[in-house]
This record gives sequence, C-alpha cells and structure tokens, in this order.
Amino acid sequence: MIKVRFKPLKSGMFSTYLDIYYKTSDNKSKRSYEFLGIHVHKDYSSPRVRIMEKDSENMKLVQAIRNTRETDLNFAKHGYEKPNKPVLDLLDYLEECIKKKFNYKLECLIIHLHKYLGKKSVLISELNEDFLDAFQDYLLLVVSQNTTFAYMSVLRQYYNKLLTRGVIDYSPFETWQSVKEIYLERERLTIEEVRMLANTSPDSGNKQIRQAFLFSCFTGLRISDVRRISYEQLVDRFIKFRPYKTPAKIITVPIVADAQEILNDIPKHPISNKIFWGLPSTSSALNQHLKLWARQAGIDKNIHFHVSRHTFATIGLTFGVDLYTMKELLGHSKIEMTQIYAKIVDTKKEEEILKFPRL
Repeated sequence: MIKVRFKPLKSGMFSTYLDIYYKTSDNKSKRSYEFLGIHVHKDYSSPRVRIMEKDSENMKLVQAIRNTRETDLNFAKHGYEKPNKPVLDLLDYLEECIKKKFNYKLECLIIHLHKYLGKKSVLISELNEDFLDAFQDYLLLVVSQNTTFAYMSVLRQYYNKLLTRGVIDYSPFETWQSVKEIYLERERLTIEEVRMLANTSPDSGNKQIRQAFLFSCFTGLRISDVRRISYEQLVDRFIKFRPYKTPAKIITVPIVADAQEILNDIPKHPISNKIFWGLPSTSSALNQHLKLWARQAGIDKNIHFHVSRHTFATIGLTFGVDLYTMKELLGHSKIEMTQIYAKIVDTKKEEEILKFPRL
C-alpha cells in the first residue's frame, strides 16, 4: 500500500512524500518513506480538499509517481521484474504546464505535437532519440530551422524539469543534438523607405493593412497585438497592453504624432471596440498585400508584417533611443534580444563611416 503524505515546512509550503507499506518475501511487514522533492501549497491528504490550480501540475506528477511505485510493488510481489518507467502522457504533462504559466512557444509546441501525433499518444518514458529525430524532421518541413530550434529547446526545458524532480532517471536530451540556430539578417526598412510606403496609396486593396503596418513601424507592436488592440488601451497618448506572447507583462508605448494620425484616420467599427477591425484573418493574405504595396512603392525587399517591428527597433536605436528603453518598448525579457538590433545599427554605422572621403 502506498499513500501520499504531506509534511509542513517553515515556509508554509508542504513537502510531498510517499508512505510505502509492504511485505517482504518472508511475509514480514515493512514501511519506508520516499520524499519526492515536490512542494505544494496545501495538505491534500483529505479527498475533500480541492487541489489549487497552481498545485495541479505538481499533484499530477505526485500521483504519477505514486502509481508507478504501486505498480512496482505489485510486480515485485508476484515475482516479476519491477518496471521503472513513469506512465505520464507527454501532452498531458505539457498542457498542465501551460495551464500553470502561459508560454507562447510552449503553446506552439503543443499545437505541433498534436498535429504530428494525430490520435496517437506518447508517454514520458517513450521519449527517446528516435522520437526526437522524427519530430524534429517534421518541424523542419513546416517551420524554419530557427523556429524548429526554439521549439525543441522548449521541449528540452520542460522535459528536463522532470529529471530534476526525480520523476525520470534519464533524459534523451543528454546525448541528442538538435539543429543549430542560424543567424539571419533581419529585414528592416530605413526611415526613407517608410516615407516611400506612406506616400504610396494604391486605389484598391485593404487600406487597414497599410495603416496597421505603418502603425507598427511607429510603435513596434507585433501583428498578434495589433489585431487585439482596442480603444480602451489608449491612455493619455500611450498604448498600455499585455502582449499576446507574454501576457504577464504590461507594455507601455508612447503614441508618436505619425501613429496618432493613423488612429485618427481609421473609422470606428459600429460594434467592435478593436482599432484595426478589418484585417484579414490569415497572415499569408496580409503579407501578400504588403509585398505588392512595397513593390509599387519601389522597395525591393522581402516585406512581411514583422519587418515593421524590426524597423521600429532599428530606427529608434539609430535616432538615439537607448538600449534599455528599447528593450522595454519591445517587451523583451532579455537585453540580449534587443542587442541584436544594436548590432545591426552598429554595422550600418560602420558601413557608412567607411564611405568618408580621404583627404
């Protein structure tokens, strides 16, 4: 018999452990304890105590370990070799993780795992190098190499959490090698090219696509946030919002004069409070329109909506916005992410200074 017990800690948390009662081969009763190193906020010994949402992931792990140990005892009792593999489903585990704390890349990883597996399931114990190779090959067919690297890194991160908690004894990530992240030059526009786009207004097409793109050039908003931004988030000439990718943050971006002119030019929807209410639902349709618009403006670059965010960052740093302010405006979690744009600006400055005439 195995029961889950809870030991109160000075911190107010509870340490979980297994109370294991069993009989030896000579029919003697023995008792042992296994501390799991997993802490929760309540003592859940009574089935009447409802499990808190923030403890749901940990309690699911505790129950999975308890069930595994119970299976071990049953096998040993009948003279079989004890199994040593957790029976926790990989997707169940990842979905519990995202319920506890939202992670945009984890959400994308889960979506692709569902597509890859279809109606199949994979247990934590079944994750091996062959599975990782096959899933990575699938990702490389549907997303870029850098995105594949990012998703496999997230899978590594969450899987290895089980290793540190003692749920598993070995991780295939210890020996498996993922594809490498490659440096890609971020396409961006100069201030002159932004002016060229602003001065090019085709007679046909969705006007809000062009307005949204230019608005992002002046604010740095991602398309996911441009789609969701509402008039309620415009406060005293600032945009205050929670980014879709990092909803725990609140980003505040000043509305410069050019961005305000765009806002003034957009007709309000009779029902919806969204500002950019007329954008196409698919990125492909949106980006196709942007490419045609750029070509008509005489700009020979691979334009897609995210170019506007790169443009905001590089123009801002070029004209004197300091690195840490830009980090906050973009909502980056690490300064290293913003430094990529600083390197682009520094490289451009070096190219320009080399044009300085000799005496």
